[in-house]
Amino acid sequence: MIGAHIELILIVTGTLTAMAVLQFVAPVPVLRAIGGEVPSDEVALALARHWGLLIFLIGILLVYAAFRPAIRDPAMVVAVVEKFALGAGVFGTSLRKYPVLVAIAAGDSVIALIYVLYLAGF
Repeated sequence: MIGAHIELILIVTGTLTAMAVLQFVAPVPVLRAIGGEVPSDEVALALARHWGLLIFLIGILLVYAAFRPAIRDPAMVVAVVEKFALGAGVFGTSLRKYPVLVAIAAGDSVIALIYVLYLAGF
């Protein structure tokens, strides 16, 4: 069932993932919206920008994989690792107190589960 719609799934979830480019462009308002606070040091903001860029690139890779079956599985494995890591990092720590971050982590975890089901042949 998932396999019949995987191209659309990858386009939609990849586009949602690629929205992390906003954190690269404007880390202060994005971090404020996610956690209500913003780090004031340049290193933390540089790392936040870098993280936003990397997640954006994973999103673009997922959209590209929708049209290139040869790279689909490896791209989805990379995304599964990233998305489950975020979920573990949020749900396994005190970061659960940030509702927006919890929503992002929950959404990423659901996306990762869908990818795992696809990769397993469902």
